[in-house]
Amino acid sequence: MNVDEIKDVRDFRAGAPTPDRARLAEGRARLTTAARGGRVHRLRADWRFAAVGAAAALTVVAVLAAGIGGDGADRSAPADTRTVRGSVGEIMERAATAVEGDDPPATPRAGQWIYTKTLSRSPSGWPKGRAAPARQEPPQESWTLYADPRFENGKEGDDRSPRERLRFLNSLPDDPRAVLKRIRAYYPSDKANPESEGEHDMRAMTVVLESRPMPPKALATLYRALAAVPGAEVNRRLVRDAAGRDALAVGNDEKGQTVRREILIDPRTYQYLGDRWVVVKDYKESFAFTGDDTPDRPWKAGDLVFQDALLETAVVDHKGDRP
Repeated sequence: MNVDEIKDVRDFRAGAPTPDRARLAEGRARLTTAARGGRVHRLRADWRFAAVGAAAALTVVAVLAAGIGGDGADRSAPADTRTVRGSVGEIMERAATAVEGDDPPATPRAGQWIYTKTLSRSPSGWPKGRAAPARQEPPQESWTLYADPRFENGKEGDDRSPRERLRFLNSLPDDPRAVLKRIRAYYPSDKANPESEGEHDMRAMTVVLESRPMPPKALATLYRALAAVPGAEVNRRLVRDAAGRDALAVGNDEKGQTVRREILIDPRTYQYLGDRWVVVKDYKESFAFTGDDTPDRPWKAGDLVFQDALLETAVVDHKGDRP
């Protein structure tokens, strides 16, 4: 990469709070190592930069889950213990049917910007002997140019403009397994650090679901493909996202898994809310490979390692504008 290309990438990501994202990328690398049984695997930070930079919509959306719709949940129980009935296929088909009839958003014009407001939650430290309480980051805002030819020339790697991502979404086939194959090709794995097909599917699917604008037909297609991910399952209870909203949690179960990535969906509107990492098996996170004297970090099944929530999105005319 030459000096001009480096400057382009820096400008493209100018709206992202770099220090926080660097910290999160490092944590995800350690997390992925643990989830893969101790093998060092560098999680590609580009995916998160691309996803957060492009996660926006054409109209202002404060995605609030204020109740339960036809998701099969038990309404008589407390909100955080409501059970969810139905197979992952049934639930994702219900979600797909609910969203695919929505009116498609208007296409942004060249020169407009995609505004995104997100919220992250992660542990506040790496103490000896016990887990730290989660730390709530302040909401983060970013602006991404909708049509940027610098990131549409086939040389951008994982950094794709919102316009290019919209073209990709509109080109998805109907067959769920064909969709997964297309998504894996669009966001390939690092060949030096192989991952299972299910891991790849969930990681790439998270990035694609954060794309904006999101055509309703494409969202329905993605939900049906999500049910086809190897080991896909829905948490039998509703969970809370980083913003405290009720959510359906969809992840994949694999042999030897320690940490699972889950996609969070509003159980009433079936809109994408965000994602989270949850510990499914007790383990100790070792920092020996970093070369420092950081003590091992214990994790217990059920601990939430990281959460991202999409709060608000819009198309604006100028960088820095807010809806």
